[in-house]
Amino acid sequence: MLRAITIAILGNLYFVASLAIFLPFRMKPVENYNLFAFPIMAAIFLGLLYKACTVEKESKGYLYAYFAGIVMWQVVGEIPYIKVPAGKILQFSDLNIKMLGGYFYALVGWIFLHILVRTGALKKQVAFAFGIFMGIWSFELYMDNYSFRVPLEVMPVVATVIMWVALIASIVLVIMAKKADTIVRKTVIGGILYITLSIILMSSGPWKKPQDFYIKYEGPALVDEARDVQEETKYIEHLKTRMGIQSYTTPNPWIK
Repeated sequence: MLRAITIAILGNLYFVASLAIFLPFRMKPVENYNLFAFPIMAAIFLGLLYKACTVEKESKGYLYAYFAGIVMWQVVGEIPYIKVPAGKILQFSDLNIKMLGGYFYALVGWIFLHILVRTGALKKQVAFAFGIFMGIWSFELYMDNYSFRVPLEVMPVVATVIMWVALIASIVLVIMAKKADTIVRKTVIGGILYITLSIILMSSGPWKKPQDFYIKYEGPALVDEARDVQEETKYIEHLKTRMGIQSYTTPNPWIK
C-alpha cells in the first residue's frame, strides 16, 4: 500500500512542478522555445521508455513506464501547445490536443489501447506508459474545457460530485493496493491513484470556479486563432481569384 501511495504522490509532485515550469512560458512565450524544450523532454521520455522495455527487473520496468507516461504528456500535450511568438520553426507550436473535439481521439486511443492489451500485441510496460498518458489526456481535456462549457452556477456542484467520485475511487484503490500481492500490481495501482488524486486536487478547489489563468491568457490565444483563420480565408480567396475559381462568398457575375 505504501508503495502505491508513494508513487501517486511523486506523480502529483511532478504535476505541480511541471505547472511551475510551463506556466511562465504560456504567459510569456519565448522565441525558439520549442526548439530546445522539445528535444530535452523527448530525450527524457525516450530514455525512460527504453529503460522500461529493457530493464531486467519487471517492477522497475513498470516504474520507468509510469514516469515515461507522465513525461510523454509534456512532449505531446504541453510543449506543442505553447505558441512561440517568433523562431525558426513556427509550425511546431499552438497544437492543441485538449480542445473539446479531442475527446473523440482520446476515446479512440482508449479503445485501441484496450485492444492491444487484450490481444497481447503491446508490451505490458509500454501499455502502462500509454495508459498513464491517456489518463492525463482525459484529465486535461476536462480541465482545459470546463471553464467554457460548464455553466458558472453549477460549477461548484459539478466539482463536488467529481471530487467525491474520485475520493471513493481513491479509497478503493488504496484498499486494492493493501491487498495486492506483487510489487508490479502495487505500481499499477499507484499509477491509477495518481490520476484520481490529481482529480481530487483540482475538483476540491480550482474547478469550483473559472480559473483566472485561462480567463486571462486563453482569451488572447483565441483572438490569435481567429485572426489566423481570417488570414487563411483571405489567402484562399486570393488563390481562387488567381486560379479563376468561383468563390462561394461572392456572387457569380455570369448568373443573372
